[in-house]
Amino acid sequence: MTAALPHLFSPVAVGRFTLDHRLVVPPHGGGASNLVGSDDEFETLLAMWLPKATGGFQWIGGTPSHVRNPLPQGFEPSGVGAHGPGHFRHPRYAARIGQFVSRLKNAGATAVTVQMVQQGGKPIAPSATFSAYDDHRIAHALDVDEIEWLVREYGESAALAVDAGGDVIEIHANHDDVVQWFLSPLTNLRTDRYGGSFENRIRYLREITDSIRRHAPRPFPYGLRLCIDELIDGGYGLEECQRLVEAFTADGTVDYFSLDVGNNFGSPSYVPSGWHDDIEWAALCGQVKQATNLPVVYTGRVTSPEQAEAVLAAGHADLVAMARATFADFDIVHKARGTNPVPIRPCIGLNECINRKQVEGLGYACGVNPLWAHEWELRNLPERTSQPQRVLVVGGGPAGMELAGLCSEHGHAVTLWEKGPTLGGLLSVAAMVRANAKYQRWIDWQVGRLERAGVDVQLDREANAADVLNGGFDMVALATGAVPRLPAIPGIDGPGVFPAGAVVKGLATPGPRVAVLAEDDGPAPMSVSDHLAGLGHDVTLVIQTAGPAPLVGKYSIGTMLARLVDGGVRIVPMARATRIADGTLHLSSTYGSREWAEGPFDSVVVVAGGIPNDGLWRELKGRHPSVHVLGDAYAPRRVVWATRQAHALARTLLIELLAYQFASPVRWIETQALLLTP
Repeated sequence: MTAALPHLFSPVAVGRFTLDHRLVVPPHGGGASNLVGSDDEFETLLAMWLPKATGGFQWIGGTPSHVRNPLPQGFEPSGVGAHGPGHFRHPRYAARIGQFVSRLKNAGATAVTVQMVQQGGKPIAPSATFSAYDDHRIAHALDVDEIEWLVREYGESAALAVDAGGDVIEIHANHDDVVQWFLSPLTNLRTDRYGGSFENRIRYLREITDSIRRHAPRPFPYGLRLCIDELIDGGYGLEECQRLVEAFTADGTVDYFSLDVGNNFGSPSYVPSGWHDDIEWAALCGQVKQATNLPVVYTGRVTSPEQAEAVLAAGHADLVAMARATFADFDIVHKARGTNPVPIRPCIGLNECINRKQVEGLGYACGVNPLWAHEWELRNLPERTSQPQRVLVVGGGPAGMELAGLCSEHGHAVTLWEKGPTLGGLLSVAAMVRANAKYQRWIDWQVGRLERAGVDVQLDREANAADVLNGGFDMVALATGAVPRLPAIPGIDGPGVFPAGAVVKGLATPGPRVAVLAEDDGPAPMSVSDHLAGLGHDVTLVIQTAGPAPLVGKYSIGTMLARLVDGGVRIVPMARATRIADGTLHLSSTYGSREWAEGPFDSVVVVAGGIPNDGLWRELKGRHPSVHVLGDAYAPRRVVWATRQAHALARTLLIELLAYQFASPVRWIETQALLLTP
């Protein structure tokens, strides 16, 4: 494999350390963890990061560390990345960052970064303004005394981290950071020595850099994380980024640059979804690289070693960073080397990792890898069972495939019945939509996984209660998915009205003018509308909610909306359909009493979610000693719900509590106690 990736597996020096390959894990948050929290929280954090080092990554970005804010008493900072006291001054910080670095290096890392973060507008900034179109909270404009205090704080904080063992210091000057706000003409409206001209706008970052170098107890590599192009009116773009890189290269105070693209929740956000092409902005990075002789790291939707090789071979960067790809598979480097023959589990850009946290307040999780961010809680489980069971999984969608693969890998004899001709379930239908084509990568990976694990996959096999009960299975898991829901609207069964799935699969052909009638809070209405617009239809998206897709987070929705707007899709919000007649939608306001009509349309495409297909479970419940329902068959949700449920059920089997039943609270308590015992 290394011969096929010659640029990737060539040595490179960054500051005072040398790597034998060019894949990097950039700093990132995530996981149910806290660097300065309880011992268990710290171990949770380490458990999420250590596999990246054992998986072969040598330069580990580590968890970001927030710089203290100069806030008045009683002010409560809020928003993504908001912090008041920060991390560096916490009494546990020095010991914890030292342990974090040493344990990662003992696991195989060469260098560990401490990234210094202070996200903007939460509530401080160079000027009393805001940085995005969808967040209008005005920031506190820092005065010169506060700026000078912050410059000292950066220097003293970095010294604490370096003295404790941090290998690399990186300034977070992108992703809505206060430092970026100073650099950008959009958010820096000052007229003093910190604003106006280019030299004045970079003064704050220069003073931070000088302060850090001055306070440091020893030499260390130092880098800047910069945005190549803010992609927002009034912000800075490629040419200004090139000037930034030239200026700091000339200063001689920087050892490397880490570059990405994006703005604060627009298109793309700085955590781009799978709607974007992989390595979409690598060529822009290459243009910035021409402005410096220092190492440049590219970050932005890199999901495979082959993509990283292409970026390096084209001369667009010296190193390539992967964050979300390591959530899906921490063993990427070993697999790229060929020392692990299992194919890389692909990241498909669901952004579940961050959307579920931001929108619903749930813990971080990966839709394609249910282990990520839950490593610590699973630390004591054996890899294989000592009591193999005969397991039947009914349904080959995300939940069924994940459960079948896990149970077989754990040593059980697994049979999977899928009523259709292929695996994937409704996700395979979603993968037919142009925005979701990457979904098929994970489906294909799961198909190969089931083959490697020895699962007996039986396609075109319809399950019934008699066959299940007569099959001699020790456990039965019903992942039978959902059936499309049709709202109870007069005319919903009329001519020209089609379920979205039928349209996507080519079983129904809509006319030129299409109304997409949405009663679904996820991304499906937008992806279907985008797909139809891409096929040349004139599309109107009608939604009951105040805005589209309330369960899609700010990191993803900007890209989706941009595609709809640019594709000519018209959005009608706060509208519920009361009747469909002769291609006309008769609507009533969701929140008021207004009534009106839209149309006529040639076709109406309905995207209204699904209803659990749980009939077989209800028929078998009580007739089999161990029958379970999961995925959409329990309650339709997103992919991460299905795979997490599958993982929970598989681990219950692994700890050999086959007698466990949902109806027994005592057994439930026993199960949880075993899972959490140190």
